[in-house]
Amino acid sequence: MIITFIMNWKWFILSIMMMGILFISSHTPYQQQDMKPFFRDYVTLTKENLPQVEFTYDGTLVTPSQPYQYVEFFIRKGAHVASFGLLAFLSVMAFRERGQHQHLLLGSFTAFAYALFDEFHQSLVKGRTGHLIDVLIPDTSGIFLAAFLFTIVQRFKMKKPR
Repeated sequence: MIITFIMNWKWFILSIMMMGILFISSHTPYQQQDMKPFFRDYVTLTKENLPQVEFTYDGTLVTPSQPYQYVEFFIRKGAHVASFGLLAFLSVMAFRERGQHQHLLLGSFTAFAYALFDEFHQSLVKGRTGHLIDVLIPDTSGIFLAAFLFTIVQRFKMKKPR
């Protein structure tokens, strides 16, 4: 009985577990997540080793002249893309499993709504800041990427002879 319940709701359970992982990550102060000391201990980075591109992100200059901070920025934003892409995929599958015809839209919206909640939650945590730009650029990029890949796979499956 329990196994049947889990199998029938596995995608919803996985979606909620992913939301839990994101919640814990957002609730952890930045000082405990800071990757720069690790990189300094194990990797030698110099400005010359990095692409010479600098830009402003939410009012902060991202520049290769601060190589450890520069690399950490891209790792963190990549984690946003991957995490919210995975959440979108799991949510789409959850709605699809329940027979929702608009599963792609519902799953994508669920991930986007959670991204908004996540940044708000992060703004309430000491030592963290919430940035709406994180929702609008890396989180939404991950959601769109997951939706795009899901659509391609579904179309490929439909064309494949049975």
